[in-house]
Amino acid sequence: MVEINPISLAKKIKGQIHYAVPMAEYTSFRVGGPVDYLAFPADLEDLRQTVKWCREEKIDYFILGKGTNLLVRDGGIRGMAISLSRGFSRMEEASSAAEESLIFAEAGGALEKLIGFCTAKGLTGLEFAAGIPGTIGGAIAMNAGAFGGEIRQVLQAVRLLGPEGVVAEKKKEELQFSYRSLELKKGEVILAGYFQLPAKNWRVVQNLVEHNLERRKSKQPLDFPSAGSVFKNPGLGPAGRLIEQAGLKGYRIGEAQVSEKHANFIVNRGQARARDILVLVETVREKVFKESGIRLEMEIKVMGAD
Repeated sequence: MVEINPISLAKKIKGQIHYAVPMAEYTSFRVGGPVDYLAFPADLEDLRQTVKWCREEKIDYFILGKGTNLLVRDGGIRGMAISLSRGFSRMEEASSAAEESLIFAEAGGALEKLIGFCTAKGLTGLEFAAGIPGTIGGAIAMNAGAFGGEIRQVLQAVRLLGPEGVVAEKKKEELQFSYRSLELKKGEVILAGYFQLPAKNWRVVQNLVEHNLERRKSKQPLDFPSAGSVFKNPGLGPAGRLIEQAGLKGYRIGEAQVSEKHANFIVNRGQARARDILVLVETVREKVFKESGIRLEMEIKVMGAD
């Protein structure tokens, strides 16, 4: 653990700071060693003070969403995780017209709640994301997508906090999105997003959401902990198909297993360690490369020390 006493920070913020927190409790894989500090800022000023403290003490920090696209190594993370879940979940209609509305949604809110909010108002465009776990900020940072849709298609602007504590808004045209990624400057924090969504009959929107939820349920392994798709889909076809063709569906290392339902998912069957998952990831990459000549690129983020 970093030998720095955060009492000075604790006195400045209204939110909470926890110490030596097992990341297995905050990631969907249910594995991972402890992070030195986990902060829950209560508002923007709390967040500013937290980021400022980390900079002054030369402590690395990162924003922790719901941990649904994150694998933390068994040695844990040196530094601070910052969760926006307790102070940044406001959603509202920033502007509206007969044909469309602009929705403002803070980064700490759940993506599923945003979809429910928009569905109730009869706004279409986010149905593709139904069933994608995680926060709104995480969905923006990862350019989350499914069923042919991506966040960047409906996002109009992003509100950001810079490492120096300055809040700025950038239009979509100023942002650099790519497949499952948004390029951010080091230390920048996503505070909120603006989503431009056309109006539609709410029952039609609801039916599309339910349809996509059923598609996800029928194709993806939801009975065991996982972090969603492990590998990005290469241009020549789905990663899951390549893994299945390599004969690895159901392959296990310890309690980590290539899902028998969807080969691009690795599941924790109960007592897997991060090391088991990582060894399995490399085994899959090597076998797929040997069979197809394609080097799979990881979609999930890996952090921490061995």
